Amino acid sequence: MRKFDLAAKSHAYADHWNNAETALGRAIVLPSGTTSDGFVDSASAAQTAQETLIARTNDMEGAMQTRDNTLGPLQSSAALFTAFVRASTPGSVFVKMLPRIPVTTAAAVKWGKVLGDLDGVWARLDATTPGEYPALTLPVTLSNGATLATFSAGVTTFQTALDDLQEAINDIKVAQGELRTLGSSVRADISAYRKLIRSLFPAGHPIRTSLP
Repeated sequence: MRKFDLAAKSHAYADHWNNAETALGRAIVLPSGTTSDGFVDSASAAQTAQETLIARTNDMEGAMQTRDNTLGPLQSSAALFTAFVRASTPGSVFVKMLPRIPVTTAAAVKWGKVLGDLDGVWARLDATTPGEYPALTLPVTLSNGATLATFSAGVTTFQTALDDLQEAINDIKVAQGELRTLGSSVRADISAYRKLIRSLFPAGHPIRTSLP
């Protein structure tokens, strides 16, 4: 079965099972004890898991796009802010507070920590007494137009995207695990069902020839 076939395949067999019971005039129970209702429950669970997998995969891709679109401008502002602090407040506590800027290709989680730290430094810098640092104009506005407000908003968006991404990945793993478990069970039931149908109905019977 292909990645997203399980639910459709299960429902097709559930419908066939119902028709077979109608034609036979009694319930069909597999050697494992699985009944039509039990198989329908598995089909519904597979449908739910697949819908979750598809939806959360879309959410993951959206979060990744937001993360990537937000990170570039934030990296640029981080470099500008760090240079500005070093140039306008040399030897100050703010210089000592500056985190080490990672390479642009560093992990997004690592950048998230650095950007959060820079946001805190910027907030404290903007709160200093005017004139304490002669070269410092408050509130700080970088050469790219970034202010504390815009930087903070970008950091929040970036961090939210990271959180959303991790949550989506976790949900995808759960859905994939459920599908693996359901897939094994459903495939075993389908195999047993096909064998049973061939033993219950003669060759050429519509129920046999209509097996999915």
